[in-house]
Amino acid sequence: MHLELDLDPVHGERLRALQSQLQKPLEDVLCVAIDAAFHDLEKGSNQGQRPSALFEALDAIGFVGCIDDDEHLATDYKSRLDFSSKTGSFRK
Repeated sequence: MHLELDLDPVHGERLRALQSQLQKPLEDVLCVAIDAAFHDLEKGSNQGQRPSALFEALDAIGFVGCIDDDEHLATDYKSRLDFSSKTGSFRK
């Protein structure tokens, strides 16, 4: 397939940066980008919808999750646990 296109400055620079990082010809860089986009679309369609950009960013850094609770929970969580039976049950 023959392509001829004009990219805006931002995407043109991104394409040049990809080519520089991958150290591959432009045709190979475009193939990598197309494959990555295709993979993302397939991944999103398997889940019914594509994950949000925020979710993807948090997932990329290894974020596990969070709960809405006392802001001091990280420092005083041991005072909330009942260690008498060593089961870790929550003491109210």
